[in-house]
Amino acid sequence: MGIKEVMASYYTPSVPWVPTRDEVIDYLLKILKPRSGDIVYDVGCGDGRVALALAQRNPQARVKCVEIRSDLVAKARDNAREKGVALEVVEGDFFKLPLKDANIVYMYLLTSVNQKLRPKLEEELRPGTIVVSLDFPIPEWIPLAVVELPRSWQRSLYIYVAGYSDGKYSKEISEKFVVEALERLNLEALPKDVKVKFGRRE
Repeated sequence: MGIKEVMASYYTPSVPWVPTRDEVIDYLLKILKPRSGDIVYDVGCGDGRVALALAQRNPQARVKCVEIRSDLVAKARDNAREKGVALEVVEGDFFKLPLKDANIVYMYLLTSVNQKLRPKLEEELRPGTIVVSLDFPIPEWIPLAVVELPRSWQRSLYIYVAGYSDGKYSKEISEKFVVEALERLNLEALPKDVKVKFGRRE
């Protein structure tokens, strides 16, 4: 293995913290409907605003907020404490945190980071797990749907389903994972001015 390969194996991409806007969070709260006992991850959660909103709206679910920056971890914990919301804030690298128990994963990263994260998602996520990525797609994955948001510079929500979007299973088998995922999605609740484009596996 050459020096470039060694360096690449140790390189963990960094993502600047850009808060998810309130109007985008409102759309997320309309779209996502975790079931009782579900586990929802916000990876790279910053100050925890998305995770906190999801936890407030969905007390039947367990929401985990994952952040590597200690100052943002402290802020997320303070915000949860002030609002009296049960939010699990994990300080650490989401590349190293197991995601096998996830039912829903939200992330606002970068396409380059999503590409490095993709093998982990493919290895660990159970079929039917929903992955929502704000503005940046997961390379080589086919979205179940892309939600185009009006009146916001954060414009697109890419909605993926493990076992379908990653092409790990045949189209016929993966359809049952889509059915399972749709039980945790409520795209019909979106306003009429929101465009939803559905992806399609060949």
